[in-house]
Amino acid sequence: MAIKFNLDRVMFEKKMKIPRLQELSGVNKNTLYGLYKGEITRIDVSVINRVCAALECQPGDLLEYIPGKEEEDK
Repeated sequence: MAIKFNLDRVMFEKKMKIPRLQELSGVNKNTLYGLYKGEITRIDVSVINRVCAALECQPGDLLEYIPGKEEEDK
């Protein structure tokens, strides 16, 4: 995967746990855990919007592009 999710880092910096993020964002906990662990392969823009609103961050804080990583994963 060429996109890395940094939800774990952002949550650590904000001192927030998944249950609180779920409460604030309204996003399903399984989706949040998938993002947190970097196991999710698709995400709806509305989910990113709600997570960013709850964490008071930008989408770029949550996502990181890693060039060349896609070829390694094949």
